[in-house]
This record gives sequence, C-alpha cells and structure tokens, in this order.
Amino acid sequence: MNLRLRLVATLGITLVLLWSITAVWSMRDLSSQLEQSLDQRLAQSARMVSGLLDRVPTTSWNGAEEETSTIPSLDGIACRVSSLRGHVVAGTHPEMNDVLSVEAKGYRYREHNGQGWRVYTLVDDDKRITVADRLNEREALLQQVRRAALYPFLLALVGSLVALWWGVTRGLAPLSSLQQRLMSRNHDDLSALPIRGLPAEIRPLIDSFNTLLARTRRMLELEQRFTDDAAHELRTPLTAVRTHLQIARRVEGHQQYEAMQQAEAGVDRLTKTLGQLLLLARMESEGITRGRRPDTTSLGEALEMAMTETGSRDYCHYPQGVNQVRIALPESLLVTVLRNLLENAMRHGTLGASIEISVQESKGMAIIDITSQGETIASEHLSRLTERFHRGDHPKGSGLGLSIVESIVTRVGGRVTFASGNGVGLKVILQLPSGGTV
Repeated sequence: MNLRLRLVATLGITLVLLWSITAVWSMRDLSSQLEQSLDQRLAQSARMVSGLLDRVPTTSWNGAEEETSTIPSLDGIACRVSSLRGHVVAGTHPEMNDVLSVEAKGYRYREHNGQGWRVYTLVDDDKRITVADRLNEREALLQQVRRAALYPFLLALVGSLVALWWGVTRGLAPLSSLQQRLMSRNHDDLSALPIRGLPAEIRPLIDSFNTLLARTRRMLELEQRFTDDAAHELRTPLTAVRTHLQIARRVEGHQQYEAMQQAEAGVDRLTKTLGQLLLLARMESEGITRGRRPDTTSLGEALEMAMTETGSRDYCHYPQGVNQVRIALPESLLVTVLRNLLENAMRHGTLGASIEISVQESKGMAIIDITSQGETIASEHLSRLTERFHRGDHPKGSGLGLSIVESIVTRVGGRVTFASGNGVGLKVILQLPSGGTV
C-alpha cells in the first residue's frame, strides 16, 4: 500500500469512527429528548383538558347523570375523563378500556390489539384525566427526525473523505514531483536537489539526500583523480623499466648489469609512487580519521622509526624532550608524516648537511620544526610545495610526499607551513594536536 492510500485509510477510518460515535451519541440523545418532549405534550394536553372541564357542572362527577359523552376520536390519540369513583364522563375510543382505565397518576405503557401506547393520567381534585399516544406515531416521528439529522451527517462525512483525499494528494504532491524529477535525471547527474518550495517536513530528508549525493560525488571525483594520477605518474616509470629490460636482453656483461640496476631502480620508484598514491587516496577519502577519537603516539618513537626508514639518523639533531611529547595521531600516520619530511630533506637538501628538529607545546598544539640546509626556495615555489607531482627543479621523487603530509595534518585539525631563506634551505613548521606529555 502506497503512502497516499495508507494516510487516507488511516485518517478516513479514524474520521468515520469519530463521526459514527458522535452520530450514535447524538441520536440517542435526540431520542431521549424527543421522548421527554412528547411526554411533556401528553401532560400538557391533560392539564389543558382539566382546565376546560373546570366549567363542567359538578353533577357530572358525583354520578347524578348516567349519560357518557363520546368525543370524536383521532387516529393515534386517545383521551378519557372520569370521576374518582370511576364514572366515565367523556372520552374517545370506548373500546380501549384496557388502555384508558388507569387509576394511578403518572406515565404508563399499555398495549391494545398488538399496538403499544404511552399513557399519562392526571388526577385533579374530583376528576381523573387520561391521555394516550400510540407508539407507532411516536416512532414514525422519531424516524423522520433521525433521517433529517442523518442526511446532513452522511453528506458531511462523504465531503470530509473527499476533502481528505484531496488534501493528502495535494500534500504529497511535492513528493510526486520529486519522484518525477529523480526519474527524469541522467544517471551521472549527482548535483544537489533544490529544496526551495518544499514543505519544511521534507527539507531534512532532501538535505540528507544532498549530503549523500555530495559524498558520492566526492568519492567518484577522488576515484577519477586517483585513476588519472596513477595513469599520469606510472606511465613514465613503466616505460623506463620496459626499456631497461629490453636493453638487458640485448647486451651482456657490465652493460646488462647496469640495465638491470636501472630497471630495479625504476621498479622501486614505481612501487614507492604507487604506495604514496594509495596512501593519499586513503587520506582523501571521507571519514578516514573523522568521527573517532585518534590514538596518541610518542613523538620520539615515531621519529626513531622515520629516521630508520629513511637512513637519516646520522644527520638528524633533536633535543631529548621529544621523547616526552605525545601527538594525537595514530602511529602509522605520524611516522608517514615524519618519514616524508625527512626523506624530502635528504633528497633536496645539501648533501651531508644536518637536519635540525625542535618541538614545543602551546595551547594544546605541538609545534615541530624540521630545518634542512640547501638552496633558497623562491616564494612562488613555496606556495606550490604541496601540489601533486610538483617537483620543482628536482626530477627525483614522486611529487606526492608533501601533499600527503598536508592531507594528514589538515585531517586532524593541524597545519603545515614552509619557510626558506636566511641560510635555511627549507623549514617545515608542523602544528599537530598534542596528546599530552609523558
């Protein structure tokens, strides 16, 4: 069952039940009120007859006269006037003695020839007045009143159901329009859906859907970017490896050895570049470190691992205080950051020059400075150091190391800046969330 039918059925059944309960209640109250009104009419009729008979001679009530007056009868209404001793003075329907011979005052039900009667007896001074209504006439009157009340009820109920269907259809029109809009879209259209003109209840749903579209679009862009980067960056090493292998098959001796060495170097570079690309793609994917509390890592241990991997232990100089600082970053990511920076300093700095490392903590952030000697880098090149595949004047490397550093640092709310000049080849300033001190 679709949403429209479900809403109409639920609201319609509820509406019918409420209206039916109201109608039954109203009909019962109407029947009771009508019954009381007809009983009051009987009593008033009796009092009216009593008032008229006050002018009748008193001899009619003491039995001095034996004659009984017969009043022309009306269908459905009966009346009898008698003395307290039982002498009938006047009346209608002389054959209905079983109905009109009531001595006690008040209301009674009587039956005559299979028909019910409502009887009221009034005792006033020396006379007894009995009036009666046939129940068939009462029931017919009640049915007429019920029909008069039922027809507007049915009309209002049907009108309410029609209005309910129209209102639900109109209320769900934005969803139908949204459905048509989605069905008419191209399969590659991931643009956000407009929320202007939509009801306030639907906007959170569309906002969430647009967020999902944005994430999907971002993931597809990252996938396409990774594919393009891989195709761009891996083509040259693969070509070089294939060329050196072809040379190795044609030559012998020392030349073959050199060709194999070049091919092996190309494979190493290819492997490293691919690893960097995969890491960068992983870092750029949504939620890699978001939504969970990061682990803390000892800066000294991470630095030790990075120096071992890059072979820069003999060139790095740092205070012992780094062993007491912890960084709010998983160990693998912190080691990746430090390894890329040390590798960059070793590759692009002055050969054999020292690498100075310092650290300080301020306002919940650990500030790490890594300074290497080398040629001064122009300001226009400093701003491009984190661009992908930007190698400057250095053909070696993949051009991805500093991009990965920036991606990791910014993901955890940190910052990386660069400076060069005044005898300093490159100074990298890392600001990372501090995990406290040991």
